[in-house]
Parts: sequence; structure tokens; C-alpha cells
Amino acid sequence: MSRSASPAVEPVTINGQSYRPVREGLASILAPYQQSNGTAQKGHNNDEGNQAVFYNPIQQFNRDLTVLAILIYGEGALVAKDLVQSRKSKNRKVKSDRRKHGQAPRDGGGDITDSKKRKVDEVDLPAEHGTLKRPRTDDVGVEVDELEVAQLNADEATAPKPMPGNEQMQTPFTILDALSATGLRALRYAKEIPFATNIIANDLSKDAVQSIEVNIDHNKVSDRVYSNVGDARAYMYSKIGNERQQSSDGYVHRFDVVDLDPYGTAEPFIDAALQTLTDGGLLCVTCTDAGVFASSGYLEKTYALYGGLPIKGVHSHEAGLRLIVSSIASTAAKYGIAIEPLLSLSIDFYARVFIRVHKRPSDVKLLAGTTMVTYSCDQGCGAWTTQTIARNIAKEDRTGTRMYKHSFSQAPSVPPHCEHCGFKMHLGGPMWAGPLHNPYFVQRILDRIPSLDRNVYGTLDRVRGMLTVALEEDLTLAASNTPDNTNAPNGKDVAIDPRIIPRLPPDVVDRTPFFFIPNYLAKVLHTQTPGEDAIRGAIRGLGYKVTRSHCKAGSFKTDAPWDVIWEILREWERQKSPAKEGAVKPGTAGWRIMRRAWGGERRAAEEIKDGLVKGLEKVEGREELGTVLRAALWKVENEGQMTEAKTRMEEGPAAGGEKGLKVVFDEALGKEKPREKLVRYQINPRSNWGPMNRAGGS
Repeated sequence: MSRSASPAVEPVTINGQSYRPVREGLASILAPYQQSNGTAQKGHNNDEGNQAVFYNPIQQFNRDLTVLAILIYGEGALVAKDLVQSRKSKNRKVKSDRRKHGQAPRDGGGDITDSKKRKVDEVDLPAEHGTLKRPRTDDVGVEVDELEVAQLNADEATAPKPMPGNEQMQTPFTILDALSATGLRALRYAKEIPFATNIIANDLSKDAVQSIEVNIDHNKVSDRVYSNVGDARAYMYSKIGNERQQSSDGYVHRFDVVDLDPYGTAEPFIDAALQTLTDGGLLCVTCTDAGVFASSGYLEKTYALYGGLPIKGVHSHEAGLRLIVSSIASTAAKYGIAIEPLLSLSIDFYARVFIRVHKRPSDVKLLAGTTMVTYSCDQGCGAWTTQTIARNIAKEDRTGTRMYKHSFSQAPSVPPHCEHCGFKMHLGGPMWAGPLHNPYFVQRILDRIPSLDRNVYGTLDRVRGMLTVALEEDLTLAASNTPDNTNAPNGKDVAIDPRIIPRLPPDVVDRTPFFFIPNYLAKVLHTQTPGEDAIRGAIRGLGYKVTRSHCKAGSFKTDAPWDVIWEILREWERQKSPAKEGAVKPGTAGWRIMRRAWGGERRAAEEIKDGLVKGLEKVEGREELGTVLRAALWKVENEGQMTEAKTRMEEGPAAGGEKGLKVVFDEALGKEKPREKLVRYQINPRSNWGPMNRAGGS
């Protein structure tokens, strides 16, 4: 269970303004409230009274997680920054020395230029890491030879580290809290992220900025945290084209981290945020409008905000995450920026995503191949299928450089009616088709948790539980403590410093994008819900992978196709929990699924189709054409069912028809490995909790 910060009972009055002291993490804030008796107005879903500046204690989990995410990201980003600067300085020094001594250009001659010339990110790693050669994918564009690379790595290993507080030597690391309210996030970043140099706490409300300034003084962080009053979009757009460094205290031209935590959707701020981030920067986004991105009730608004249609079904929140990420990706692509989701979570009533951005126009070309549409049988059995809107075909040129051929996807990829139950399919998306998490990033947060103070991070148990599930739910990529350097563009940097988060291949498509819920599947067939161990054992026994999803308790993700899932449920109904007579009514999705044998209907359809083609070849008149078509239609309505029944009687449901499926509900095989208890899914943290109403102002 998470422990959320709760406000003190006794208010504090400063200059006639009533404040409620709140301590969270290492920060302490004075949250301003309107003059009232301290009780909530009717209809407010909180017990915080009538707020003048918005503060929600329930989102301590969001803030704890964000501090840890920025901490882990920032450590690697600073190392990468120093490497870039060192390489550029080294290259300038080498060029200067050559000019000073009158040496020939690189391609001329001399002892140094005799060595093989190549780019810095085509470096031979130590033996334990293997050899890494790939085209340039980071922001280092200088060329050095092998001797220079070896010397550079040695210099990096022995270079003196700046002392804490030595701002002259400290590498800048800047954060923008764009919608700051009380300033709590900015204050926690200043207190808990030691390498943060400049933090801007911005808000449109003058009351909020006044509260921020009070809290900056209260926490004694005026040397690192600066307030700004104004529209967040205008402030972020003001950085564009203004390359001249300003002399004012706290001025930041580009931010390493931009945190967007609005009331509702973050979409209006995404464009500006992407343009104020540095190359390789981190975008943290919260969207609290789950009623839009994860619901089919306002599909027109979902499309207007996120550029895609939602999915109706139990997996709507996971689809909502993909809509949000896709919207960010399409906005970034306009500026030649490619995105990489490091962590994407559906939490309580909101979504929280952490996106690393890369100025890579070549990677932007892969976006169509990592964007998908969905086809859902949302009114029938709930089955879905996906299709990318384009195809990225990887190949190598003569030099071994990885290149891509881009082509159209074929359409339509599915019939208009569900192949499992015959109900109509509905379109969803477009949405993000790639991975939602970077397993190396998630693993490094988990590795850090044992060393953290639980008195500072009050929701640490929940952070650990949710991230563990998020790490396990990825069936496309193999999560590991040791990065796979063959897929990590900065693999060479990982060899120098493991704090750098390797980048995943930008063309990866998640083949298991959505989760399943056993009780919803069982409801379609009007049978008892299989136990989690039983259904996992059946899936694993057939050779497929299965794990949990962080989005919903009781869910599972698997690479087994829907044909296999429904065959498992048919076998469960036959072996373990037969439906009551008359419970499955003719014409329903469950009735149509239960009357199908594995492969029987497909074979019947093929036979009818072949007979129709042969009959049409002999047709010479309109009457004959009508006779052939009516005969085929009769077979579809009658003979197909007879063939299915015959197939089921001959082969038996356990025989599995063509595929030879033999379903065994092996609970021992489906049982998870024993480990200490994890808080995987949140329970109500306190009474009267929820998204809360907007602050009312003073």
C-alpha cells in the first residue's frame, strides 16, 4: 500500500494568507487555501478544503516516480553530455595541433592518419562486450581515428570529477516545471536531484507564482529554483531562435527535462515542449482526461485531441497510452524529432509517460511503420487485430550500413466481420505500435530502489511493484540487466559508463500491444472464469509466452493468437465448467465461438469457395449464375455448420483439428516464481480520493 502525504491539521498564517504545511519527499511546502472553515465544498472529491492553488496528495506516487525517472535519466544524460564535449574538444585540439605543426590533412599521410579512419560510434569495444559497428545515430558528428578513440576513453576514465557545489565545473542540467501550481515538483527536484542546476517553476496564475516564491524561500533553494508567471506555451516558444545566452540569473535556453502535469490533457503544450527540449532530452507528460483517451464515449474529442480513435473494450487504457504516445510522436516528427518511450503507465485516473527525444530525421521516416490501426470486435467477442499503416523493411548496403525500404501496407487486412464470432469489426487508431517501455531504463530504476530512503519516497512499494510488472509485460524485447550492445546505438558509451540508457532499435513493433482479462473471456462463453495459474499453464503448455499487464489487476499479456485463446476457453468450458443449458443463446458471440471446431469452419469455407469458383467457370447465362450463387449461399448457411459438427465429432475438441492442439490446464506450469510480496496494483490510498476539482483562486 502506498503512503500518501497528508496535510497538517493546524494551518499557518503569513501576511494574512492561510497556508497548510505539507511535507513530501525532502521538500516542505505551504499550500495556500481560500478562507474557509477547512472543510470541502459539496461535490469536491477530496478532503483538502477549498483550494486557492491546486495540490493533490494522491499524486505523490506520480511525483515519487518522476523524481526517480529524472534521476536515472539525468545521470546517463550528463555522462553523454560530457562525452560529446570531450570528443569535440579532443577533435578541435587534434586539428589545432596538426595545423600548428604543419601536418597534412587526415587523408594525406603521416603516422596518425595511417590508422583506419572512422566515426566515433564505430568503436571496437573491449572483448567482453564484443564488436560494435553501426552508422552514426547520436549527435556526435566528428571523426577521429582509433588512436584518438583509445586516448579519449582513457581520458574519460581518469578525468577529475567536479566537486559538489562547484558550479563553474558543473555540467548544466535544466528542468522546466511548466505547470507548477504550488511549486512542489520543482522543490523536490531541487532537493532530491543533486546535479540539477537550474529549475524553472512556471504557472499562469499569479496566486500560484506567489505561492511558489513563498515556498522557494521556505525551502532555501533560491540559488537553483526560479519562478516565472505566464502562459507555459508562450514561455517555451520564446526559446525558439533565441540562441544568444542571457546574462540574467536562472536563464535557460534549452531544457534537459520538461515536465507537463496539467489539469486534464497535456496536448496543447506538447508542440512547444518538444521545441524547448535539448537533443536527447526527457519529456514527462501527465494526462488526467482518461474519460477521453481511454473511453469510447467521446470519440470525436479523442480524435480532435490525440489524432486517433479510442478502443472500446477492457484494454482501452492501454490503447489510450498508445494514443498519447502516437500524438507526441506525430507532433515531434514535424520538426525532425524522433521519440523513444522510456516508460508509459496507466495509473489510477491518469496516464504518465516519459519520452526521450532525438533529433533524427532519418528515424522519423520509420514513424509510419511504427504506427498502427486496430480492428476490434467490441460488440461481439472482444477480439482485436492490428496493422501498421506502412512497412519498414530493413536491409544493408554494400558497406554494411543498415538502411530501410518504406512501402505501403496492404488493405484490407481483415474482413468486415469478426472471424471468430461474426460480429462487425470497428476501426481504432492510428496509435503507437512500438514498445511502451525501455527495459534498461526500467531495470535501472528498480536497481536503485533498495538504496532509497522510504521516509523520503512514501510510495516506494508501489513504484517497485508497478515497474516490476511493466518490465515483465514486454514480450517483444528481452529485458536484461546487461544491455544488448548489438541493438543499442550508444553501446560503446555503455562500455565506458553503464549509467547511459541504451536506445532501443527505432523500428521495433510490439507484437503484443494489448492485454486480456480472463473473466471477460469467460463471460462471452457463459462459463466460470479460469484461475490465473490454470490459464497461464494452458498458454505456456502450447508454447506461448504469458505475463501480467500493469494496467489492470487480473490481466495477462500473451503472444498467443486469438484462435488459440478461444480454443483454450472452449476446452475450459468442455473440461472444467460446462455452460448451463440455454445459457448461450443462438446468434450470440459465445454461441458462434462454441460451435466452431479448431480449423473446421476454415476448411468448410475453403471448400465452399473452391466449389463456387469452379461453378462460376462453367456459367454461361444469368439463370445459371443465380443457381450457382444460391447453392453457395445455402452451403454457407447450412452445410458449413454440418461440416463443423462432423469435424468436431471426428477429431474431438482436444485433438485440435488441423493444428493438433492439446490443451492442458497445468497450474504448476502457470504458477509464478516465488518472490517477496509486490504491490502490483493500487488499492484506495485514503478516503475521498480522486482527481479533485480545480483550484478556485484567491
